[in-house]
Amino acid sequence: MKISEAAVAAGLDVSSVRFYERKGLINPDRGEDSNYRDYTSEDIERLKKIVLFRKIDMSIEDIKKVLLENQDITEVLESQMEKLQQDKLQIDSSIQLCQKMMDEGYTDSDTERYISYVYEAESQGQKFPDIMPVLDQISQNSGMEKVIGYPIFLKLMANTFSRRLLSVGIFLVMVIFPLTELVISIFKFLSGNGRLIVIVLWCVYSFLLISIFGKMLGITSKA
Repeated sequence: MKISEAAVAAGLDVSSVRFYERKGLINPDRGEDSNYRDYTSEDIERLKKIVLFRKIDMSIEDIKKVLLENQDITEVLESQMEKLQQDKLQIDSSIQLCQKMMDEGYTDSDTERYISYVYEAESQGQKFPDIMPVLDQISQNSGMEKVIGYPIFLKLMANTFSRRLLSVGIFLVMVIFPLTELVISIFKFLSGNGRLIVIVLWCVYSFLLISIFGKMLGITSKA
């Protein structure tokens, strides 16, 4: 069946089906004489499993473990239950704090008092949503901050050459990625598994990025 029919059968919209296909969770066959995907009953069953797993907030990575890596479903469900219970504890604490602020009539002058309340509750084991930025958390868990320290990093980034080098490095990655995707799309098209429109889009995107990068390096054409 076609993707629109598969989406209806699985209770999804077409964009969701395509998303799960891009993530590698389903891989419908293509007809020899057509570029249209042919979704089988097995594909529909897998889509329904994905819907079920997403309803318990299971991550795409964990769904892959179950569907593609044959990891024991019981282990994955137990791990998911632990995550949900932790989330519930945090949500319950937030609800309790919100209700307390409403009942007591929160004003700007009360901010410090409520912050102290949260810290005290956390010290006693109560869980609140973690607001630590991801990079700070990685730094803290890895212990690298003890080695390089923020002052050294800030001093490094204060250097003009270092900042420009980092910017060029990031932009190079942005250029290499679309070029790589363009080559892959061409090979897929030549093997009968790709679409011409995808190649055109990657060509346009690559051209725009390369043009911008050329201007950054001062490589401009003169009329």
